[in-house]
Amino acid sequence: MPDLWVALVVLTYALIGALIVSHSRARLIGWMFCGAALSFGFSSFAGQYAIQSLVVAPGTLPFGQAMAWFGFWTDMPGIAVIALFLPLLFPDGRLPSTRWKPVAYFAAASVVVAVVITMLAPATYADAGYPSIRNPVGLDGYAALFDRLGLLLQPLLLVLLVVSTVALFDRVRRGGAEERQQIKWFAFAGAVVLASFVLQAGTRLAPELAGAADLLAILGLSAIPAAVGVAILRYRLYDIDLIINRTLVYVLLTAVLAGVYTAVVALFQRMFVALSGQGSDLAIVMTLFVLATVFTPIKNTLQERVDRRIKPTSARTIAHATSIDDLLLLSELHDRGVLTDDEFSTKKKQVLGI
Repeated sequence: MPDLWVALVVLTYALIGALIVSHSRARLIGWMFCGAALSFGFSSFAGQYAIQSLVVAPGTLPFGQAMAWFGFWTDMPGIAVIALFLPLLFPDGRLPSTRWKPVAYFAAASVVVAVVITMLAPATYADAGYPSIRNPVGLDGYAALFDRLGLLLQPLLLVLLVVSTVALFDRVRRGGAEERQQIKWFAFAGAVVLASFVLQAGTRLAPELAGAADLLAILGLSAIPAAVGVAILRYRLYDIDLIINRTLVYVLLTAVLAGVYTAVVALFQRMFVALSGQGSDLAIVMTLFVLATVFTPIKNTLQERVDRRIKPTSARTIAHATSIDDLLLLSELHDRGVLTDDEFSTKKKQVLGI
């Protein structure tokens, strides 16, 4: 990830953390984001410092080996805070119940062990393109032991991640309407991060997706503090239903159009080969005309089906029946000052049936 994007992500975490600390009672969540920003920022700085000191311009900067060592592990506490402890403590900074305390303690102990192992394990900056930079305190004689410990810790931390996520489902079951809306924001951001991991894995089969994977990773990392900030500060809290709706529609639309494009191009190319003995770029032009023709009907059909799935018809929703476009109109009226904050909030709750 380019250094500029890393800096922007770190800044996002720091700003959202500061806002939560200063404007919300869930200060622990704010401090967690501030700590994560410090962790990510220092790790990136230490790594770049070590590269400059040890490879680019050797001897020009002091403490190059020490900074290389910090670069190996200082991002791990930040990752643990966001991936393991944020789901446990979101949105009020407290565990869902006392039965989650053993999970929190075990997660903390596991993270400490993982950090200590990373501090001492033999490793290099090979992933960053600098294999000559090695862990200055790495115990090379115990490389096999560290490899085995790593193989044990990776699935353990993955299980802890899943268990921490289950805490959110516990809150959904116990919480009220507003807390469910807050969790929707967090879940949406988590889905973006998950999609970025899937796309990143796909780059092994399709390297041309690397740019899109990096962009989605940046969006995912930035979406987490943004979504948590909206949820905790309660600014436009109920807009998440619109965002989820629109996201589902356009993700499905993209998938359908991609399938149509592939099938129609193949069909037209076969026709040209059968008629002239060779393919033609005209097949792509004709396919684009087909896509332009079917775009609106497909989009409207998907929109109707997503609307029904997200908001099933019931006696309560019939009383306040409206389309997604009506919700957008309410938002526009609010932005223009026609509706006050209280009026907008009341009408939106009526529309959503909560």
